[in-house]
Amino acid sequence: MKLKLLFWLLLVGNVVLFGLPRGYFGASATERREPQRLAEQLHPELLSVLPANSEKLVSQLRAQPPASQPAGAEAMAAAPAAPAGALATTATATDPAAATQAVPAAPAAGASQVAAVTPSCTEVGNFTATDARRFSAQLASLNLGDKVVQKLTQDVTSHMVYIPPQDGREGAERRTAELRRLGIGDFYVIPDSFPNPALRNGVSLGIFRTEDAAKAYVGQLISRGVRSARIIARRSGAGKQVFQLRDLSPEARTALDNIKSAFPDQEIRACSA
Repeated sequence: MKLKLLFWLLLVGNVVLFGLPRGYFGASATERREPQRLAEQLHPELLSVLPANSEKLVSQLRAQPPASQPAGAEAMAAAPAAPAGALATTATATDPAAATQAVPAAPAAGASQVAAVTPSCTEVGNFTATDARRFSAQLASLNLGDKVVQKLTQDVTSHMVYIPPQDGREGAERRTAELRRLGIGDFYVIPDSFPNPALRNGVSLGIFRTEDAAKAYVGQLISRGVRSARIIARRSGAGKQVFQLRDLSPEARTALDNIKSAFPDQEIRACSA
């Protein structure tokens, strides 16, 4: 008897629980708890349910807006066009899908205009000795002091492959003996009367017109066991003179241009070294 009563009670309870949310016994539970949500709906006829993978369809809907739009959309359509940078920002903030296609803001008007910068070191020349004296005399009127440096430049005429001196004449004799042992006989010891004292008692192994030819011969010497050979550029005796001027003010640069106009064969350039 008790089991039958329990069975009927459970059956009645299940029926009540099944029908109550579905409105079989009056208003649904959702309507009874939150009736204000139904009253607050705005334009429910414009809502539509799309599948999760309908991005293409969404883009088509954006391109073809519906005939009836909310008042806010009509206000936006009537508003004047915003700048390109502002449109890109709005699209990114309001439409996550358009964030990846946002148009970058246009660069500032002055971004493409780079102001000319006067180099910190200006070089003038190549002057002959006579023209260098004339140019130097005119520069003196600018009172540039230690901002002016005068240098002598010489053209490279050839390249010498040599072994640097070490231990004077005795060191040179040891090196020549080693060269003979390696089968190298084309060399000579640089004498004490050589103009460049840093090369005296060194061993010259050859003179070459180009640096590439000198490097190729050094490679041959290395393959035969000579690893101390070096290359030095030989320059002409008659050189040219250049003037280097550092940290010129705009006024001094203008005065320099005026002085240089009397030397049309010379050029003004940034310092090479």
